[in-house]
Amino acid sequence: MQPAPFAPDETGRLIALRDLKLVDTPPERRFDRVTQLAARMTGSPIAIVSIVEETRIFFKSISRDATTAVDLGSPHREYWFCSHVVAAGRPLVVGDARTDDRFDRLAVVSDDPAVLAYAGVPLRAPTGEHVGALAVLDVEAREYSDAEVGALAELARLIEAELSALPHLAIDALTGALNTRTFSRLGDRFLELADSRGLPACLVRLEVRGLSAVKAEFGFEAGDAALTETAQLMGSAVRGSDLVGRVATDAFGVLLFGSDAAATKAVLSRLQKATAQHNASRDRPYPFRLSFDIGVAEHRPGGSADVATQLVTAAMMADLRL
Repeated sequence: MQPAPFAPDETGRLIALRDLKLVDTPPERRFDRVTQLAARMTGSPIAIVSIVEETRIFFKSISRDATTAVDLGSPHREYWFCSHVVAAGRPLVVGDARTDDRFDRLAVVSDDPAVLAYAGVPLRAPTGEHVGALAVLDVEAREYSDAEVGALAELARLIEAELSALPHLAIDALTGALNTRTFSRLGDRFLELADSRGLPACLVRLEVRGLSAVKAEFGFEAGDAALTETAQLMGSAVRGSDLVGRVATDAFGVLLFGSDAAATKAVLSRLQKATAQHNASRDRPYPFRLSFDIGVAEHRPGGSADVATQLVTAAMMADLRL
């Protein structure tokens, strides 16, 4: 096997790792949603956030299909896929690791089940050094498309925002949902990949009813609470691999990848139940009741792969109240 070279800025890279406190630390749930998204967007059974230290690889997040029994172990830096990503500072795609002399004798490649395909993109520290990779792996040989690698690069920006002192570059500071720009950018990638795989998708636009009245009666902090509680309810109703974003002052968008109208109806049913339970709770700082105007735009392969257009369509079709 060919060992991965060190990065040109290896010393500075290792200093950045220590400054970020990413070495000798356990997995972090704040990255799990990104790996879930990466796995679903690419149809991969495994997605990882890896940190490449001087001699070892640390996995900060691993998302895996429940039926996938691959053991990634504790890889050595010299021979792991992500080390090549960090050293080169650019994406790496391996269609069949058994035919690549850099990886053909790795334990995870020779084991049964084995990791055969890999696609990874670099993760940068706020100061620019490459500290790790966001990657997807498959137990079947396959070629990852340029669109899938591009989607991984978009998702990597979410992790980089988390590592920076400015997470609001990607995340709405109040609710924790994606901000409008990030939701639209990632959503367009979602729709592009759905088209390439012949899968449906649905976009739900949810507007909080009476937000101005809540603020007028209980104050602006109550209005903020209404938005935060709405984001939490939506998060409990959707999968971790669905996109949730704040798309207007009083509105959220949810992009359900691979979901048709029937699957979307099930999500809305869960949201309705969760909202009813929430409104019935007495353990709340303000007594207002949450309710929503909801519109759904169903995307089918070949349709407009533009989230902004889909949001407008969903707003025009807001015929459901919860």
